[in-house]
Amino acid sequence: MEWSFDGPNGAVTVRQEGERAICQAIRGPDGRGLYKAWLQGKKGRFLLGTLIPEGGALRLRRSVPVAQIERQGAWPPVGAEIVMAYPFPDSRPPEGWQWVDCPARLLGDSLLAQSASHLKRVLTRKDEQGFFLAVPFDTKAPFPLCPLFCLSWPERLNGAWYILFRFSRKGWPEFPHISGAVGEAMGEA
Repeated sequence: MEWSFDGPNGAVTVRQEGERAICQAIRGPDGRGLYKAWLQGKKGRFLLGTLIPEGGALRLRRSVPVAQIERQGAWPPVGAEIVMAYPFPDSRPPEGWQWVDCPARLLGDSLLAQSASHLKRVLTRKDEQGFFLAVPFDTKAPFPLCPLFCLSWPERLNGAWYILFRFSRKGWPEFPHISGAVGEAMGEA
């Protein structure tokens, strides 16, 4: 017996061979995240697994005992779906920004450079007066530049939170409110 289910995120086929279900899922790659395939029955769902890149597509092949799927209430299958289980962060910088590795080299003060030595990849945006640093914000991590805590502000860029800092052309910290720096950082100047 064989079942085939097409959906907006791809196709799942299931074929029973004796006591086993041969399951396959396929979808086009989009680079947006990890996808999982689920088999649906009248009384439950069964996780088939995660699709992996293969031959220019995302694929899954799995042989599962029918009894295992039955215990989850998903046999015989009445549907299937492929869903994004984990979205990848957007690696493109926001418009007007660029990624910079080792931002400590941009800072004019040795204490600040030392404080920033742990920062690996941040966003920067230059203007005539200087530049902004935008450091990805993580509530589980220490504050990125402790000496500049009072001169920073949080901002969402491309849907993610960053802590922004304003610097002169020589890498000295500046107050963000001078000359409308906050609006400039957001491209509003």
